[in-house]
Amino acid sequence: MPSSELTQAAGSTATVPAEYVALLLADARLPTGAHTQSAGLEPALRNGMRSAQVPDYLRARLATVTETEAAAAVVARHVWLAAEPTDRTTALDVVDRAWRVRTPAAAMRAAADLLGRGYLRTTAALWDLGLATGHPWCRAVVIGSVGAAAGLSAAAVARVLGYEDVQTVVAATLKLDPFDPVLATRWVAEAGAGVEAMVARVSGCTRADDLPAVGAPLMEQWAQAHETEERRLFRA
Repeated sequence: MPSSELTQAAGSTATVPAEYVALLLADARLPTGAHTQSAGLEPALRNGMRSAQVPDYLRARLATVTETEAAAAVVARHVWLAAEPTDRTTALDVVDRAWRVRTPAAAMRAAADLLGRGYLRTTAALWDLGLATGHPWCRAVVIGSVGAAAGLSAAAVARVLGYEDVQTVVAATLKLDPFDPVLATRWVAEAGAGVEAMVARVSGCTRADDLPAVGAPLMEQWAQAHETEERRLFRA
């Protein structure tokens, strides 16, 4: 595991092991704006999907939308470690653009940008990463960069993306169509195999060209339509 490059931000007392950083990044209670997101679950339910189909939705999302994001995070991690500090911003911009051209839905890009800004602002309060907090990077690039600076492996970075996405969907389901939380926990546990399969597929990515281009047209369509909904609990 690479050594940590995390240095404390002014006024911060944070000295955090890499493994703890992974838990922190995957925690839905981290104030990044994740509470405003349903990972596309709300528009899916609005368009006729039943809550009992959430495990199927998770499998589809892990193999498409989440896989592309996780690959971008893994490549961002690699770029952070390989580039000179003065070249990191430019190199990470390349990864960000590669993710964008593989994410056709503007609503999905906007949601990822919102989360990216939230992660940047939150992590900047703890560590000096040398990154501009207003830089328009997607969530994946920010998580990959923070993971690299913390010493996380490529697999750990991809796993953070996968786990966080699963938890976002399941937590949103509980709010939109309440049911036994024990079943929700079972869904998260059962999704673990899909997360690990996705991690195995993307952990070796090192270049922007390695990002998979796997579409999810229905999810993209639902996400776009959701932007014009007047009564919605989640932003996306």
